[in-house]
Amino acid sequence: MKLSIKIPLLLGIVVWASIVSVLFVIELKVRSTIEKSSLDSLSGEVEANAAFLKSKLDVHVEVLAEVAARIRVRSMDWSIVQPALKADVARLGALDLSMIDSMGVARYVLSDTIINVKDRAYFQKAMAGEKVVEMVVSRVTGKVVTVFAVPIRKTEDMNSPVVGVLLARKDGAQTLSNLVEELKTPYESGYAFLLNEEGTVIAHRNQELVSKQFNPVMEAKKDSTLKSLARMIASAFKEKNGKSKYNYNGKTLIGAYSEVPGFNWILFLNIEKYEIENKLSQISMAIIWIGIICLVVGIIVAIGVGRSIAKPLIRMVDAFKDITQGEGDLSQSIPVHFKGEMGDLASYFNKLIATLRIPISEAKATVDRLVSISEELSSINKQLDVGEATGEAANSTRDGTKESSPEILRIGICILELSVMAKQLRQTMDKFKV
Repeated sequence: MKLSIKIPLLLGIVVWASIVSVLFVIELKVRSTIEKSSLDSLSGEVEANAAFLKSKLDVHVEVLAEVAARIRVRSMDWSIVQPALKADVARLGALDLSMIDSMGVARYVLSDTIINVKDRAYFQKAMAGEKVVEMVVSRVTGKVVTVFAVPIRKTEDMNSPVVGVLLARKDGAQTLSNLVEELKTPYESGYAFLLNEEGTVIAHRNQELVSKQFNPVMEAKKDSTLKSLARMIASAFKEKNGKSKYNYNGKTLIGAYSEVPGFNWILFLNIEKYEIENKLSQISMAIIWIGIICLVVGIIVAIGVGRSIAKPLIRMVDAFKDITQGEGDLSQSIPVHFKGEMGDLASYFNKLIATLRIPISEAKATVDRLVSISEELSSINKQLDVGEATGEAANSTRDGTKESSPEILRIGICILELSVMAKQLRQTMDKFKV
């Protein structure tokens, strides 16, 4: 394989391998970074949403507390309280309102029902001065309801004794679920749900789960497909805040969870993992296109660099070939356009050629002189031959002349051979151009 092809090819392979390796590492890094950043983003969002949910619940509670602070309500006189509260039922978005006395006897405004709720946790907390939101099964309707309970104090003073409890009963499936559905996430598949301290769903986009009081931890004992979800929930109640990954209904979900401030509830914010994978696919395609562009540019540069490296080497090879096999042109030289080893190689080649020119030039001059001498000797030899022929024609009687004829013949032959050799040597030396 020619050097002009081999060097660009090798450089191209190196560029290709380097770019592929770099892109592979970048994609792995991007994948881990994207998933981590998505989970970090969800963690921040779920904490913010938990605080937002708390503020929305506080609004509901404070509005009810304002009603409880009215003089007519503080009178605890049912004949006064009942007509006074009828208009507030619809205004507060409640199914019904109830006044509960200190003995736990609850009287409902619209249904005019009387029941005892003394054993209810929300009643006990409210009588202790707390403002309470709970999900319970109503003893009036037998359905899951959300109850808001606030203390009724004897006077406007917040430190005055609690004389009763004002309760708002709202739709259990809708009230908290609607609040949770208002929570925002930038992901299309994202949704939130809320569990109470027992692990029961109290808010979900599938309100049927709320109505059935679905408890994943308990249900996982009967349904093995819920074990992944149950493990995640168990971990969430231990850690209170963190990140989640589990399988549910054949889907892989990732997300984050956070405790709702002031409540023993955990808010979960989840997305389907395919959304992250779609983003990764888009990024991967972008990386591939960038890689292709870089590869093409890299190969072009490699070819250019390879040729620039091979060009002076090829010129030197051609020059040596011309000297050894061709016309022996020693007048040529290689332009030195490079720095470093390639420039040094070209420079030393030129010095070598320059060094060879001197002895070749001297040899050519010597050969020229030798040819000139051989030509003179040849001319003298011809003159001797002519003289010998003339003496023989006159029948010279001198023995010296006869004896010298063979010697003269041998000298003539040597001169002739010398002349031929000199001319051949001259032809050879003429091939070198200096």
